[in-house]
Amino acid sequence: MGDVLRLPGVRSLFAANCLGRLPMGALGLLLILQTHELTGSFASGGLVAASYTIAVGLSNPALARWVDRSGQTVVLRSGAVVSGFAMAGFALLPGETAVPVLMGCAALAGAAQPPVGACMRSLWPVLAPEADLRHAAYALEGAAMELVYILGPVAIVGGIGSWSLQAALFACAATVLTGDLLFSLHPASRGWRPPESAERHLAGALRGPGIRVLIGVFALCGLAVGAVEVAVPATLEPLGREDLTGLLLGLWGVGSLLASLAVARVGAASDPPGRLAVLLIAWGATHAALALAVGPLSLAGLLLLAGAAISPTIVYANAMLDHLAPAGTLTEAFTWTTAGLTGGMSVGAAVAGVLAEHASPAVAFAALGGGGLLAAVLVRVTARGALRPAVTVS
Repeated sequence: MGDVLRLPGVRSLFAANCLGRLPMGALGLLLILQTHELTGSFASGGLVAASYTIAVGLSNPALARWVDRSGQTVVLRSGAVVSGFAMAGFALLPGETAVPVLMGCAALAGAAQPPVGACMRSLWPVLAPEADLRHAAYALEGAAMELVYILGPVAIVGGIGSWSLQAALFACAATVLTGDLLFSLHPASRGWRPPESAERHLAGALRGPGIRVLIGVFALCGLAVGAVEVAVPATLEPLGREDLTGLLLGLWGVGSLLASLAVARVGAASDPPGRLAVLLIAWGATHAALALAVGPLSLAGLLLLAGAAISPTIVYANAMLDHLAPAGTLTEAFTWTTAGLTGGMSVGAAVAGVLAEHASPAVAFAALGGGGLLAAVLVRVTARGALRPAVTVS
């Protein structure tokens, strides 16, 4: 990772990328809390946060395709301005504002939010063309994103938000606007151009069979993530220890963070599908094993272990996209796998809620946590077909 950060221009570019993505772990919770403050309803807060999340998931592939066709600059700058002002506007809405208006404002913030993470990943093949160095770059990004999801809620929600939710929303707007604009001003981003030979196709990145497979893989893995976010508090509630939910989920993130630091030293895989299949087995087995928890202490240890499977899986899957995305669609490809993960999380959370209520949280862990095992089967079945590199780095 140190070698990656010593590459010319990388430190300032990566810092701007992290700044622009800092609100990702905090904004959904802030929207819920601010809506509850205005309306007195957590249900309305959930609708508003869902409007933001759905808008991000639907718009990011389209914005990323725009990037792949016209460059990063105009998308990053226009999106940052619209999204940042929508977040600030949400903070200024008065208490008598109707819930549909709150939902619309949140949806605008999500729909315009630039895919700065995908833009960063699409630059790594240019900034770090050597395979092991690029692998370390993806691991560095994985570690940074775990820190973002840990520090964002702590610094923005717990810090600024404890004083003023409006100020916390303004902070989100400022970091998105500042980070994305600084990223777009960097020579590497400003000078990036799509390959002239790229074929324009209505399906975009989805015309690559390997991309479609990895979307399915990420969706199956997302089932476990959604289940954990619901089943952990459901496990702690009968024990009277709901106050430990944040701490235990934080340990889950710490496991992923530590694994991303370790995986950077392992190097790129000589057999990427084979390595990914092994990691997916670990993902499924460790998340399904959460059903064995008998109390907060055992659940904490199992979450730390399950978290350790997350970052390596994502790192190696992202590295495969370099060679699976059709020429000229790499930025879009990264957003589709993220959309697959988000979709899986949504389904996993919904199903886990039903299972936890009508059966038990352990059943939710066991049934949905094992999604990674199905993903491993999918990878093994397609390893010599859809997942075989067929194009050059786009």
